[in-house]
Amino acid sequence: MNAVDLIAHEATELPAALQAEVLDFIGYLKTRHPQAPAAAPSDARLLELIAFFAPYRKNFGSFVFDRDEANAR
Repeated sequence: MNAVDLIAHEATELPAALQAEVLDFIGYLKTRHPQAPAAAPSDARLLELIAFFAPYRKNFGSFVFDRDEANAR
């Protein structure tokens, strides 16, 4: 039994007044500890972006920056 099920089970056994107090406490916790919405892209969107940027991918592993050469330009 996960936490959500356990909370629901315990809350159903309480009188209505205490259930309202539990809901009030949950609202307090939500304002006290706000969570940013998860913006995970879907797999299809991720594949679409990878395909779009594929022509622009370059391997710079062997590139060596020469400051003097850059300044000479």
